[in-house]
Amino acid sequence: MTAERGPSRRAVAEWIPSLVSVLGAVLLAVYLAEQRFLYWPLDLTSRGFLVGFFVAMVFIAPVLGGGYWLARTDLPTKRYPRIGKWILGGSAFFLSINLPVMAVMTFDDFAFRVSWGRWATSIGAAGGLLVGYIEARAIQRELQAQRAAIRAEEAENQRQWFDYLNGLLRHEVLNTANVIVGYASLVLEDDDIDPATQTQLETIHRQGENMTKVIRDVQVLIETTSDIAHLEPVDLSSALDSELSQLRDTYDSVTVEATIPDGVTVRADELLPRIFSNLLRNAVEHNDGDPEVRVNVDEGDDTATVRVADNGPGIPDGERSTLFERGDNTGAKHGLGLYLVRTLVERYGGSAELTETGPEGSVFAVELPLSETPPEVGPGERPEVDGQRVSSPRDDSGRGDAPRADSPRGDTPRADGGHSTGSTK
Repeated sequence: MTAERGPSRRAVAEWIPSLVSVLGAVLLAVYLAEQRFLYWPLDLTSRGFLVGFFVAMVFIAPVLGGGYWLARTDLPTKRYPRIGKWILGGSAFFLSINLPVMAVMTFDDFAFRVSWGRWATSIGAAGGLLVGYIEARAIQRELQAQRAAIRAEEAENQRQWFDYLNGLLRHEVLNTANVIVGYASLVLEDDDIDPATQTQLETIHRQGENMTKVIRDVQVLIETTSDIAHLEPVDLSSALDSELSQLRDTYDSVTVEATIPDGVTVRADELLPRIFSNLLRNAVEHNDGDPEVRVNVDEGDDTATVRVADNGPGIPDGERSTLFERGDNTGAKHGLGLYLVRTLVERYGGSAELTETGPEGSVFAVELPLSETPPEVGPGERPEVDGQRVSSPRDDSGRGDAPRADSPRGDTPRADGGHSTGSTK
C-alpha cells in the first residue's frame, strides 16, 4: 500500500502548476463575464474600462502565469502541494473576511457582488502563490544547507580515515616491505648460498619491490582522493628530465632518447612526476628484450603533449579498452600504474591515451594544459610559486631532484633553446 501511495501523490503534485493556471483562467473568464453584464456594450478605449482591467490583471495575471512559471523553476515537485495549499488558503481567507462586509452592504447588484468576490479571490490566490513560493524556497535552502553540512562532515571523516590509512601504509606496511627488500638484498650478496636458496631470495626481493611500488601508488591515489587539488605552474621539462635520470639509474640496460624543450610550464602540483614515472616504468618492465624509450614534448598554444614510446610487444586487444580503468587492471599486468596516470592527468584537466600499439611498440600521449602564468626565472634558476620550488618535486619515495638532461651526460644543445638527449644506456 505504501509503495502505491508514493507515485499517486507525485502524480497529483505534478498537476498543481496546471491547476494554478486553470484557476487564473477561471478568474479571467469571470472578470470578462462581469464586464459583459455590468458594462455592456463595452467601450474598450474608455478610461473606466482600462483602469478596471489594469487593477484586475494585477492579481489575475500572476495566478494565470504562475503555473507555467512554477513548473519551470528548480523547486522539486514535492514542494508543489504546499504552494497549492497556500493558494487555496489565501483565497479562502481573503474571501472569508470580505463576505461579511458584502452581506451587510445594502445593494442588490448581483454582478457587483460577483466582481467583489472575484477580486478578493484573486488577491488571496496571488498572495498565497507568493508566500507559498517564498516558504518552499526557504525550506529547500535549509535542506540544501543541512545536506551540505552533512556532506562536509562526511568528507572530513573520510579525509581523516584517508590520512590514517596513508600513515599506516607509510609507517607500517611500507617500512616492513623496505626491511624485507633490504635483508633480501644483503643475503643475495653472499656468494656461499646455494642456487635454490638464491632463486627463492630473488623471488622475495622482486615481490618486495613490487609491493613497495604498489603501496606508493596507493598512497598517491589516497592523496588525490582526499585532497583538493591546488594547481600552480610546474616546470614540465625539469620533471621529465628528473624522471629520465631516475630511469637510467634504475635500469642499466635501457636506451633513452628524448626531445624536451626547456621551460615548458604546465598547471599541476607536486604529483606531476608520478605520471611519467609510471609510464616510463611500464615501458621498461613489460619489455622482455632490450628496452628502448623515446620521449617527445610538443608545446601548442594551450597545451603541451608528452609522447612516451617504447619498443615493447604492444598491448593485447582485450586490454586496450580498459587499459586506464581501475577494476580488472588492479593486480593485473599493468597494476595500478595506468589508472594512477589517468587519475592524475584528469586532476590537472588533461587527457591520457594509447595512440599506437603493435609488435613494434606502443605510444602513450599525455596532454596537459599549459600554465597561464609561467614562473619567471633567471639563467640557471629554478621557478618558484609563492616562495615554493615547483620543479622536480620530491615524491613520497624520498627521491630528491635529479640532474637536468642538460647536465654532463653527453647531451647536445639545440638551436631552439631546448635539448635533445642522445641514445644512452
